[in-house]
Amino acid sequence: MVKPSKQFKKFAASGKLKETIQKRRSIQQSKRKFDEKLQQRSKQRGKPEDEGVDDDEDDEGANARDMKKAGTGGRAGGVARTVDELFTDGGLAGPPDAEDGDEEEDDEELSEGSDEYEDEGSEMGEELERDEEAMKKAMKDLEKKDPEFFKYLAENDKTLLDFGDGGEGEDEDEDEDEDEDMESGAEEDEEMESGDEEEEEEDKPKKVVVTGKMLRQWQEGMLRQHSLKSLRSTLLAFRSAAHMNEEESEGAGGTKYAINSPAVFNKLVITALKFTPVVLAHHIPYKPQRDGRIKVSQPKKPNPRLNRLVLSHFTTLLHFIKTLPSRPAPGTEEGEEAAAGGLLLVALNESSKLVPWVLGARKHVRAYLKTLLELWSSASDNIRIAAFLAVRKLFVGGDDAIRDICLKNTYRALLAPLRNTTPHSLPTLNLLKNTSSELFLLNQPISYPHAFTAIRMLAVHLRDCIRDVTAAPSQRNANGDAPPKKDVGQEAFRKVYNWQFVHTIDFWCRTLGAGCSREAELERGGVKSELEPLVYPLVQIALGVIRLLPSPRYFPLRFHILHSLLSLSSKTGIYIPLTPYLLEILDSADFRSSGKKSTLKPIDLEYIIRAPQAYPRTRIYQEVIGEELVFLLASFHALYSTHIAFPEIALPAVLTIKKHLKKGTAGSGKTAQQFKVLVDTLEEGRKWVESRRRGVGFAPRDRSEVGKWEEGLGGVGKTPVGMWRATLGKARERKRGEVERALREER
Repeated sequence: MVKPSKQFKKFAASGKLKETIQKRRSIQQSKRKFDEKLQQRSKQRGKPEDEGVDDDEDDEGANARDMKKAGTGGRAGGVARTVDELFTDGGLAGPPDAEDGDEEEDDEELSEGSDEYEDEGSEMGEELERDEEAMKKAMKDLEKKDPEFFKYLAENDKTLLDFGDGGEGEDEDEDEDEDEDMESGAEEDEEMESGDEEEEEEDKPKKVVVTGKMLRQWQEGMLRQHSLKSLRSTLLAFRSAAHMNEEESEGAGGTKYAINSPAVFNKLVITALKFTPVVLAHHIPYKPQRDGRIKVSQPKKPNPRLNRLVLSHFTTLLHFIKTLPSRPAPGTEEGEEAAAGGLLLVALNESSKLVPWVLGARKHVRAYLKTLLELWSSASDNIRIAAFLAVRKLFVGGDDAIRDICLKNTYRALLAPLRNTTPHSLPTLNLLKNTSSELFLLNQPISYPHAFTAIRMLAVHLRDCIRDVTAAPSQRNANGDAPPKKDVGQEAFRKVYNWQFVHTIDFWCRTLGAGCSREAELERGGVKSELEPLVYPLVQIALGVIRLLPSPRYFPLRFHILHSLLSLSSKTGIYIPLTPYLLEILDSADFRSSGKKSTLKPIDLEYIIRAPQAYPRTRIYQEVIGEELVFLLASFHALYSTHIAFPEIALPAVLTIKKHLKKGTAGSGKTAQQFKVLVDTLEEGRKWVESRRRGVGFAPRDRSEVGKWEEGLGGVGKTPVGMWRATLGKARERKRGEVERALREER
């Protein structure tokens, strides 16, 4: 058998060989039917036989006369000759043997058509060249529309992007690869044949083993022709891969494919994930609108089978995502960890590309969102980010109903992980709060009802707690605290004094701070944020929580809430009087003396909201509280160090601290020294502002002139308080970095 040429192989790979064979069959059948009708008409319209002709006339003479009639005259003869020319000149008439062949011979043409259709391929050369040029142009368009997918093809399977550029050497390499695939496929077939007897006994249909060659053909069909048949075959095989370990399930039982090779499994999964959005974008294109919503352009003739295929594949993909591990197993190495999460990461990224075609199916959207939020709230960090990006795309592309579903379920998924906080989980919780805050800020008018409801629920919990506490008479203990009775009071406090409540206040402070910030307002052209009316009730709730239980054991909780309010004030520019809630700590029993000596370890206030029972009134606890108090006072006054009224803002803190230093109730010697430095810095800042505002000629009510004067000071970093606060911040960050590094080593 002669080896097929490269031109013929391209012709066969393009899918036109089978099409041409079928076309020739239909033409041959039509020609035979036409010839039969032509012969009947020629007999009916021909001249009558001569009366003088004998009945026993020779058959050959009769045949000669019939041939003469058909060839020389009559309407039928002319048409017959013209039709013959039509079929022969067009190069479509096959040889006589092919005309009389049966279906078995046609099958041989498909398998061994390299000899018989060599000439056919050469005649289609020009058409193939035009197809190659069209495909090159299509690949350029693909590079512009989907550069990520084009980059994937260029890095992993560059041959799919080559159209006529390769030489014979490359073609020979492909032949060798195909031979290897055939050999591996034969080995797999032998393995399958070994179990044929058992399958026959069980009356189970034999499944088709997916090979690399089959995947290659499907990829070429989807990429070059956007073939729905290749897409369907790929998705059916992917369904088998997703249900490989579920022999008895309905999903695995209805498939006809089997995967026996890990390499083929990985390639099949990547093919189904990467190629499906490309084919769907060709048949059902979509376009994002100005507001971010996705509008799908339905074809003139809707294809319900394609829509069902998309939803079926999406269901399979969700099942496949659930079966993949979201976290590496204990004891896995770094490379194994990357491999374990790599496939899930690809599946999440590619699943978001199917969002345009499933937005109309609410049931699938809810299932998809539930799967994403489960991964977002419980998986590793890279999986969390990928899941959030998919939720974000679903939110942006969906309508208002889908956006409401996203916000409601995201906030609900956020609350569960906030119940427990450890040194190892705190970075993850910050990631969850930052990402969910970004989602709420994408569309503030839609987010407002959800934010209002959530903040109102915080107020309801606080009100119920205050009502229960005031209903129960308090009793003093040895430390001077006033805890409520166990039967009523403690249950009431637990509703508010917990990590979830503290993190929720911090989350809404971050969200409102980012949405109502001065930078965001400038981006909106000076338009106020829709969320700004919620700032005041949130601040009132936070301050109410601080004053609910003024116990030294809950000073860490107070510091957490004050940090959140300080961040909100710095971003929005809204003045929140935090000085009284900070100076109250100096009036507590822990600062009335220098504190008891102890061998307790210093505690990190970042990871607790209530100090252990042994720490209050100890020197180590006093020093930790004093250091945090100095930092918060410095941070608060640094925010307003360029304000024209800074001397008046800093005066209460200066007078109160001086009074405690004079009485000796500012803690131990180390803590008292820190307060002295704070007072000196505040005094210097007051003098610095007073010296610059002496010569002003405008009144305090002239806000425009006041704003210009404050901008002329050069920013917070130029003031004495601001520079000292920056020094404290650097030392604090350096210490925090050492703690986090030690925590990472413990993992």
